[in-house]
Amino acid sequence: MSKYLLPLLILGLVDATSASKDRGLYVGGGVSMVSVGVKDPFSNEVNFKTGEVLLGYKYNAYLGAEARIGRSLQDEVLAVNDLETGLRDSVDSRIDQYTSIYYRAELANEIAKIYLLLGQSEVSTTLEFDESGLDDIETTESGFSYGIGFGLWLDEKMNLNFEYKSLVDTEDDAFTGGSITADYRF
Repeated sequence: MSKYLLPLLILGLVDATSASKDRGLYVGGGVSMVSVGVKDPFSNEVNFKTGEVLLGYKYNAYLGAEARIGRSLQDEVLAVNDLETGLRDSVDSRIDQYTSIYYRAELANEIAKIYLLLGQSEVSTTLEFDESGLDDIETTESGFSYGIGFGLWLDEKMNLNFEYKSLVDTEDDAFTGGSITADYRF
C-alpha cells in the first residue's frame, strides 16, 4: 500500500500552489474505535483503539484520492478458557497495522461536507499467548473498504471529521468502526 503514497505526494506538490478547499494536497490524523465482531468470555465486544495518519489529494471540488495508515494505540488483553484442555491463558491482541487507499467523493458548502470513501484496505493483527505455550497467531486480511463521513470546517484550511468505515469484511473477520479525524488543506 505504501507504493500509492508517493504518487499522491508528487501530485500534491506539483499542484500545491493552486491549492484550496476544493483542490490540492491535505494531511491529517485521527483516532478510531475498531470492532472485530468478537466477544470476550464475559460477552463484551472486543474493540481496538487505533491511531491513523492520512494523506490526500483533491482533484476538484467533488473527487479526490486518499491513503491512510494506522495501528493499535494499546494491546487489548483477553482471558481465554479452553474447555477441552482446561488451560487458562491471557491473550494480548492488537492491530499491528492497517493501510488503506481510497477514492473520495465529497459534497461541501462553506460550513460542512459529507463524503464517501471507496477503496482497498489491508489489516495485520497479532494474538500473543502468555502462559499456555501456544505460538503467537499473526494474520493479514485484505479486501474492499468503504466509509461515510461528515466534516465541519474549523477555518479556511482545517476540518474536523466524523466517520464510519468498514476496513475489511471477510468471511472470518469484520473490522468496522467510527473515527474522529482532522485534516489540514495546503
